[in-house]
Amino acid sequence: MGQGARIRTRIGVALAGALILIAGVVLYVEHRRTEAFFKPANLLARFPAENGSALSIDLKALRAAGLLAPARGSEEPEYKKFLDGTGLDYRRDLDLVIASFSPSGNYFIARGRFDWKKLREYAAQQGGSCYENLCRMQGSRPERRISFLPLRDDTIALAVSADDLAASRLLHSGAPVMAHIPAEPVWLSVPGSVLREPGSIPRGLRIVLSALTRADRVVVTAGMAGSSVEARLDATCRNADDARALASQLRTTTATLKDAVASDKEASQDDLARMLAAGTFDSAGNRATGKWPIGKGLIESLTAGI
Repeated sequence: MGQGARIRTRIGVALAGALILIAGVVLYVEHRRTEAFFKPANLLARFPAENGSALSIDLKALRAAGLLAPARGSEEPEYKKFLDGTGLDYRRDLDLVIASFSPSGNYFIARGRFDWKKLREYAAQQGGSCYENLCRMQGSRPERRISFLPLRDDTIALAVSADDLAASRLLHSGAPVMAHIPAEPVWLSVPGSVLREPGSIPRGLRIVLSALTRADRVVVTAGMAGSSVEARLDATCRNADDARALASQLRTTTATLKDAVASDKEASQDDLARMLAAGTFDSAGNRATGKWPIGKGLIESLTAGI
């Protein structure tokens, strides 16, 4: 090989090495940017700063644990219509959903795989419209306007509000969220003021959960406990006396439910009633805690037909 050929070879190797290095840096920067974007605190900072409830569901983790198997029954008609129109199925296509329920509306950010063309077409089929990236359509009631837009190719921002531009509020982050964020794949945070609103607790759960109106804030999480799934409660109260009273009331109402499950054949076959009857509670300082075992049968029954 001549001198010129050797020089060209070295230059080629150097250029290839430089390109590999640049590609590595780009991939690393993009990875860090993606990692920062999906930090729960950063996603929550996009929601309106109002006193409301927040929910997070790591569907990818639930799917990996075998808890999102395909529905065995027929889908509800409205849900089937949505699936047919958009091709989107949360069991298969979504990896993460984080939501905020506040006085101005309900807001959602979801990560997954989206066919944006089908979503835009579906909005138009429902009598809605799209301008640039923002799509709007009517919800089930006049005051429920649905709006959505992409935050990234793999992330949708969606709002249900009287304001049909509400999804655009999720384009930018607000003040950083400093509160502790649970690490479990499913969590729900509810302020006590919301629990004290009439009708906020479903009738079927009122006998057990009405005691939670004593709390300033209630956080419920669900995650793996060994080979099973467990729900946990963490209620922050004004003081230690309130926390002890809350734990005591939860134990009392749970004992009542346990007696009903034992004596009533219909109740004994209700997965939700059996789960709630198995709850245990304690208190430490100004916090009341509890836990319930969750059977896979309950998860399947709660998600059947959707």
